[in-house]
Amino acid sequence: MKPNMQSALQSVGIFRHYCGYPYFVLAVAIAAENPDRLQNIRREIYLPVAKLCHAKLANVEKSIRTIRDVMMRNDGASLLEEMTGSSCWRKRTPYPKEIIEIFAESFANELKNEECLSSKRL
Repeated sequence: MKPNMQSALQSVGIFRHYCGYPYFVLAVAIAAENPDRLQNIRREIYLPVAKLCHAKLANVEKSIRTIRDVMMRNDGASLLEEMTGSSCWRKRTPYPKEIIEIFAESFANELKNEECLSSKRL
């Protein structure tokens, strides 16, 4: 059974108490909706996240980098290797954009199902 995004994040030490947690999840959702937005991540993903969360753009960027750093300190390379099939993550630290893309591809269906459930509740 494929893990959900929350359990994947928890497996590498990323919990909801990190202020970057909602920023990261939202960034992944936006990227899953339209992967082309990753081409200009600052304008197309980070800025909308900042607006939605009433945060400064710089804080969103910094918090997502913190999520990446914590993930990599807690053997995130193994998780990324499992998700992508590539061992390159053991040799270099990924850019936040790469992690967002990997999570967006892996959890796109989960995010779409959550959207459907949310819209039915309204």
